[in-house]
Amino acid sequence: MKVEKFFRDGGLKILAVAQLNPCECGIIFYLLNCSVSGLDEIVTTDSELASLMGYSEKDLRDAVVSLFEKQLLKVSRHAQATAQQTNPSLRLGLEYNIHKWQIKTMQKQDLTSSDALVFPFRRRGNVNLQMVEGDQNKYTPLYTNREPWQLILEKFIKNRELDQHEMEEAEEAAKVLADTHPLDQVLYCLKHFGGRIPNLSLLASSWQHYLEILENEVQNIDIGEARKKHVELDEELKQKALAQLESAANAPLLNDEEKTVLNIIIKHRHPRRQLYWALQAKERYPNLAAFFQENMSLMLSVTSSGQVIKRPYGDTSS
Repeated sequence: MKVEKFFRDGGLKILAVAQLNPCECGIIFYLLNCSVSGLDEIVTTDSELASLMGYSEKDLRDAVVSLFEKQLLKVSRHAQATAQQTNPSLRLGLEYNIHKWQIKTMQKQDLTSSDALVFPFRRRGNVNLQMVEGDQNKYTPLYTNREPWQLILEKFIKNRELDQHEMEEAEEAAKVLADTHPLDQVLYCLKHFGGRIPNLSLLASSWQHYLEILENEVQNIDIGEARKKHVELDEELKQKALAQLESAANAPLLNDEEKTVLNIIIKHRHPRRQLYWALQAKERYPNLAAFFQENMSLMLSVTSSGQVIKRPYGDTSS
């Protein structure tokens, strides 16, 4: 079904940031419900649909025109057969191809704190979002076009000081690991063991041994204790954001958007995820640079689909 592909392509997430008015949203969701029931189009009249949705005919017409201009709807009207036919039939259908949509994500020529929340839902793709020119590609993806062995090497040498000989050995071992094991597994092992892996050659030669240790340590995680720890870290970040905001009240260095970012972190159910989103647009919040740097270890990374990147319990590194 077309509607199933629409859901898989993230159509609902795009609608969430489309800044539609209530009447426009009502029309879209009414048509979505019809689609789920097997009706890709409906035939009705302005007065009938307006009465059904509780809006005036003028508001209904304005909403239909607006959605048509944004290319979210396919609309056609029956030709008036007689002069007395003042309310011709109306054929409505949702445009399921979200790549044809023309949606504005902003009403002014600058990013706002809300961008930190919505951009991760659809960072890449061909949806024709009318964003601020030149800012579309400022966000760094979790995986770049670098070779797998380069990602492994980069993860291993982080916070380490290697001489030239050690670097050459690490590079060779990283290539072996990339050729013989799944990239995600290698990166996860490096993240889990950290400094306990003295060199990549040892990880490559004792791979099975490290996997067994990893399995045992993961199985021994106390889920209740882990959940408690996450709550404590969330609260810690909220308190730090509140302290930053209160400090700004005494010495007003923050602009309105930076204060909004802090308020989002303070009030959100998942503040450490929101810190991650905010970091994607950190160049827009220069007065929060020190706050970001200080609290980066509390950040909880997530994928572009909103799923938390799993990390070992107790590891709060960025």
